[in-house]
Amino acid sequence: MYRMNFFKQELFWGGFAGILIAVIIFTFSFMGSTVNPTPKDMPLALVVEDEGVKPPTGEQLNFGKMLEEQIKQNDNESVEWTILESREKAINEMNDKNFYASIVIPNDLSQKIPTLLGPSPQNAEVEILINEGLNKPAAAIGEQVANGIIAKLNQQVQTNLYTQVSERQMPLSVEQAQQLAQPISVKTEKLNPVPSYTANGNAPAVFTQIIWLTTFISSMILFTVVKKIGLRWTSLVSQLLGGFIFVSGITGLVFWLANNVLEVTIPDKGGMLILMLFVGLMFYFIQGAFLNWIGYAAAPIFILLFFFSMPVLTLPPEMLPDITKSWLYDWVPFRFSVEAFKDILFFDKNPLNDGIGILGYTALISLLVMSLSVLKPTAKKLEQSKVKEPARGAD
Repeated sequence: MYRMNFFKQELFWGGFAGILIAVIIFTFSFMGSTVNPTPKDMPLALVVEDEGVKPPTGEQLNFGKMLEEQIKQNDNESVEWTILESREKAINEMNDKNFYASIVIPNDLSQKIPTLLGPSPQNAEVEILINEGLNKPAAAIGEQVANGIIAKLNQQVQTNLYTQVSERQMPLSVEQAQQLAQPISVKTEKLNPVPSYTANGNAPAVFTQIIWLTTFISSMILFTVVKKIGLRWTSLVSQLLGGFIFVSGITGLVFWLANNVLEVTIPDKGGMLILMLFVGLMFYFIQGAFLNWIGYAAAPIFILLFFFSMPVLTLPPEMLPDITKSWLYDWVPFRFSVEAFKDILFFDKNPLNDGIGILGYTALISLLVMSLSVLKPTAKKLEQSKVKEPARGAD
C-alpha cells in the first residue's frame, strides 16, 4: 500500500517527465553540434611566387603554377583555397584571422629542382604557415591538408626527375638518390602560436564561461534586491553601481587567480584585465535587461543559452552544422567574447584599441534597454493609477 501511494504521487511522475526533458536538452546542447564535426569550406591560402625555369631542351617549367592549377581543379568541399600574391599578404591575412594555414611556394622552386640531378644540388623548399592562435585543432587540420598537397607535388616532381634519369641513363650517387626520395623539403612555421598554460588554446572560452556564470549569479542577486525595494530610477542606479562592484570583484579575482595561481600565459596583463571587466559588464547589462523586463523567467534563457553555446565555441565555425552556425554561433554574445580574448592572448593585439566594436554596442543597447525597464507598467503602478482616476472624476 505504501509503495502504491509513493508511485501515485504527482511529483514522482512529474519529476520523471522533467528529468527526461532535461536529458533531451542536455544531450542536444552538449552533443548535437559536436558529435560529428566535419570541416566545410575551411579557409586556406596558397602563395605562388615561383618564377619557373626554361630548360635548354623543353618548354617553360613551373611547379608552383602546376600546383595552383591542380588545387583549382580538385575542388574539395572541406577546404576553400584562396590564391594570394605574396608571403607578406598571407601573413597579414592570417594575423587578421582569415586563414588557418598557408602554403608558400618560393620564387626559385622550379630553378632548384633540376639541380638535384647535377653536381651541385640545391635544396628545394616550400613553406607551410600555421595560424595556431585562430583555432589550434583547425590549424592542425590545415597543416595536415597542406602536407598532403606537398606530398602529391613531391610525387610528381620525383616522377619527372626519374623520367629524366631514365631518358639520359644517368648514374645516381647515394646523395642524389636520397634527395630524390623527397625532392622538396617542407619548412613549417607557426604564426600566433598557442603558448603553454592556456588550456591547450581553450583559455578564451574558459574565461568566457567563468565570467558569464559568475555575472549571471550576480545579476540574479542584485535583481532580487531591486525587486524587494521596487524598480525605480534610484534603485536602477544602485543596481548599476552594484553590478559594477560585483563585476569588478569577479574579474579582479579571476585575473589574479589565473595569473598568479594557475600561471596562465597572459602577454598584456593590463589590457587583459580591462577586457575582462569590459566583457563582464557587457554580460551583466544583457542579463539585467532581460531580468528587469521579464523577471526570473529570464533565468532559464541564460542557462539554456550557456549550455547550447559553450560546446561549440572551441570548434571552428567551419566544422559546425549550418543550422548551429546560422541560428546560434553567428549572433551569440559568447562568440565575440572568445574572439576578443583570442586577440589579446594569441594575436598580441588589444581588441579595444580600434573601438568598442560589437561587444561595446551590444553592451550599450543592453544598458539602454535595462534603463528603460523603469518605465514599464507594473501591477502596482496600474493599481495606483486606478485609484487616482476616480479621485480626479469626483473633483
